[in-house]
Amino acid sequence: MLSAPFWLKDGEDGPPWAQTAVEIIPSLLGFSMGGMTIMLAFSNAAIFTTLTQKGKHDSLFLKVTANFFHFILVQTLAVVLALIGKAYGGAFIGFLGFWALTYALLVALATAGQLLNTAEGFNKMGGLMAKPHEQNKSQIAAQPSSTDGRPSE
Repeated sequence: MLSAPFWLKDGEDGPPWAQTAVEIIPSLLGFSMGGMTIMLAFSNAAIFTTLTQKGKHDSLFLKVTANFFHFILVQTLAVVLALIGKAYGGAFIGFLGFWALTYALLVALATAGQLLNTAEGFNKMGGLMAKPHEQNKSQIAAQPSSTDGRPSE
């Protein structure tokens, strides 16, 4: 109820909440699409296999994808309600639109947290993938060398 003046009053460009939503939500949509693209672009075959957890129905990949879909759905709803609010106004549309805008902002925070968790997973997987490579180097270095500096066979 503290925010009621924000979604009840009308301005020159329509309700202030609607103008704010039209200005903010497209950037959030770009963040959503960019975040999902980055997640998929940085996935090599080994990491992607780990994320999909061999096709489990509740894999990390499906959870992250579902979170991004929810985020995009909420943002789209907020934009649609903002456009309706700018065109027609009214307390009911104002309440719904302001709620959708607020929810979209909160879901943005949750999605950023999901990206952080996914990045931590990528980091751990990258460390696991590097260890066998490092072990191979140490095994080669530990082999006795011939007189010309090459490992003996």
